[in-house]
Amino acid sequence: MAKNKKGPFHTGGLSPEKYVRTQARSLPIDECLVTEGWEDAGICNVVIARKHKTGNYTTAIYLIDLYCLGLKDTGYQFNVSPEDFDFLKMDRNWINCEYVLAHNIIYGGIAFAEDYGFKPHKDFAITRFILEEDDEAVELMEIDFGLDGLPCYMRGPYDNDAKVKGIEATLLHTAGPGNYSIMDAPGDFEFDDDDEDEDFLDDDYNPFLNILEEVSKDYDEFIRTPDVKEILSNSTIGAGYELTGNPIETEYTRFDSQEESQDYARLHQLTFESEDMGEVIEELNEALVTYPGKPLFYNLLLTAYTIDDQLGKADEMVHDMNGLFPGYLFSRVAYANLLMDIDLPGEVLAVFDGKPDLNYLYPGRQVFHKTEAAAFFGTMCRYFITVDNVDSADLYMNAILKYGLVNMPGQTAVQNAIAELCKLKMAKLKEAGKVSAD
Repeated sequence: MAKNKKGPFHTGGLSPEKYVRTQARSLPIDECLVTEGWEDAGICNVVIARKHKTGNYTTAIYLIDLYCLGLKDTGYQFNVSPEDFDFLKMDRNWINCEYVLAHNIIYGGIAFAEDYGFKPHKDFAITRFILEEDDEAVELMEIDFGLDGLPCYMRGPYDNDAKVKGIEATLLHTAGPGNYSIMDAPGDFEFDDDDEDEDFLDDDYNPFLNILEEVSKDYDEFIRTPDVKEILSNSTIGAGYELTGNPIETEYTRFDSQEESQDYARLHQLTFESEDMGEVIEELNEALVTYPGKPLFYNLLLTAYTIDDQLGKADEMVHDMNGLFPGYLFSRVAYANLLMDIDLPGEVLAVFDGKPDLNYLYPGRQVFHKTEAAAFFGTMCRYFITVDNVDSADLYMNAILKYGLVNMPGQTAVQNAIAELCKLKMAKLKEAGKVSAD
């Protein structure tokens, strides 16, 4: 069984979104946070943290405009380590609160906004499952919304004129003339509020990404040499092949019959939607007998064990896949990440035959799926972080950012790499005396 896990996710292919939708409410609520002074600020963040049996957390963050728009932004993190959860909390002035207060702030803000024609952020369709059901089981609290009871829209620093006019038109229609106000926000609020064209919480939110951006600016300014900057700017990682979001058939993903394809599709859906993971795991083990030598079914069983928090079994599957399908990219990725998790980074490069990019690892291919690139780049980035090589790690992180691979579903290596690179750069800056050691 893997130990000393350092990243926010366990290795292996899994879908955080499906886990949140189907099983998050089975995890006990361990901590609730709200930004200090929320009653008077008019806008606040709320965090709900649910605890896994492993001691890790699945968390959600909610940006609430108490004066007008309700739930403006929301996102989640799956299976975050206690250390990374503590690290995340350093980014705000938080105070602990009871769950009932957090629930009422979120749902109360949503209800107030809906009265005036504003819907909650689209990702609430996912993060609502980290909250309890909004029913009579949760005590209703009296919280003041609006300014003196009326909607007051505070223009954010990224709100363009078109957005402001649209909100004002909505308020004019729903509240009526003289029954609302519009003003500039009193200062910058740290939780970015992008405009419609660039929603920074699209798909799987990673709160370390914004921190990494700021830390990287300082690292480039104070530590990185001009020669290395030039090398990074001329990197060819990812440039020698095409990336696509369409299915790609290879020797590892090819089905021998329509029945096999249909069984895989059915089991794939069950893995991410069933509430009885034990039954799914039993069916997947039967499928390994029915369809021997098919890495897709092994990878799906690895996912099921991981979702079910059977991490010892998941690690056994990683070893089995590496032995049976050593050339399958996701076998390599899972095994390489496991090696890093158990503090054996010296063996990682051999897993990829010492090749620095996918076109060298698989010279017969010119097209790769984006999930393949995300898995490989994220794993290589993690490797160089583990061996304390920030510059090489950035070769792969830059490729992740350049090709838009941050939010590829289930690619936990990328999520690990973002958090770990952020912490390594911060440590380097502290060593150089460029940031506070507190």
